Amino acid sequence: MATLLSWTSVGIGDLDVFLPSPPCLVVYTSYADGEPESSVTYFWQDESTGQLHHELVYQRPVSFETAVAWAEEHAPTRSIERIHVKHARAKKAIEPKTRAKPAARRGAAKKAPAKKAAAKKTTPRKAAPAKRSPAVRGRRRKV
Repeated sequence: MATLLSWTSVGIGDLDVFLPSPPCLVVYTSYADGEPESSVTYFWQDESTGQLHHELVYQRPVSFETAVAWAEEHAPTRSIERIHVKHARAKKAIEPKTRAKPAARRGAAKKAPAKKAAAKKTTPRKAAPAKRSPAVRGRRRKV
């Protein structure tokens, strides 16, 4: 019987690099609109070149447990001893965060409520004449 291993990855900055131990099967279940989507991928390494290959061998809208059972059933047909598994959790709807009120500072004096000033009626002003630049001001001629 094949050994189940959790998803093995290495974080390089923001990048997550998956490190399989070939030959192996990888069972991955994700959720879209609350419905599971499971896949099983077969990984193997070419003995002559060392190149890593993969092949999608199963993909269905089934639960994680069903996909693992399928992988365990088919592992002996490919002489596989390891099955890597990753089960993504169903995402909940994002709720808006409530903002907390700022905490009062210790020792801060309480301020008296601001007085509302009576609104003054103002008359509209005339537009101010355009200002002349300093170069133009000094060039006035006498007539």
